[in-house]
Amino acid sequence: MTTAGSVILETARRGELHHAVMLHGPAPDVLRALAMQIAKALNCLRGTAGDDCAACQRIERRLHPDVHFIEVAGERKMISIEQIREIVSEAAMRPYEGRSKVFLIDPAEALSVSGSNALLKTLEEPARDTTFILLTRSPDLLLPTIRSRCQMLYVAGEVKVDQQLAAAIERGLEAFTSKRDTAALLSLAALVAGHDQPSDAMALLAATLTRAAAAPHPSLPPDRLLAAADAMMAAIRSLTVNADGRLVVEGALAALVG
Repeated sequence: MTTAGSVILETARRGELHHAVMLHGPAPDVLRALAMQIAKALNCLRGTAGDDCAACQRIERRLHPDVHFIEVAGERKMISIEQIREIVSEAAMRPYEGRSKVFLIDPAEALSVSGSNALLKTLEEPARDTTFILLTRSPDLLLPTIRSRCQMLYVAGEVKVDQQLAAAIERGLEAFTSKRDTAALLSLAALVAGHDQPSDAMALLAATLTRAAAAPHPSLPPDRLLAAADAMMAAIRSLTVNADGRLVVEGALAALVG
């Protein structure tokens, strides 16, 4: 599991996931695996990010009544408007047995224009306890109106954790929390932004913040740590339009100062 994936699973487990999420990246199998894990985290009977409970097992076998898979059917090349009308009707109902109704649309670029338009109102005004997960290799393949209603998350695939970087991030956070020295945050931002793969480094930092919030005696208020983690994940998306990665990271870390 990538660090970015770990953060979104924890957000789902806390019940704070956006009602519409678009997972995009070059590896469909990785996107599908993460989408399945999100569905489990939203409905796990034990409140974990997915385990071997009865609900998680049923989701894995595609037997859970509240988790729906919307895919290209048979010889078709597109997801039909009839399929979308069916899930729009289903989305208006309360969950049968889980905490959340989940609709996985894969691949989302297979939505027809009419199907996309039929889905818009539901994405804009979703029923309570309803989550849509759209999978695509590129958001640009979908209508802008669909993209604008989703929280975007780029999923690069499995990455090997840089243990040296992880240790350096831990030291940087400890330096800040022990003395509340903002200079430590600036150094940490420089470290992360200067990494060969800054988006992976930022995701690792977000995961570290999330773990710190879940610790028995967190060094900072959990809500502040989680806010910084969420801001860090959002900041990853802005790297493509902001040339100064250090400023992006510094802005996300500002949530720790309070």
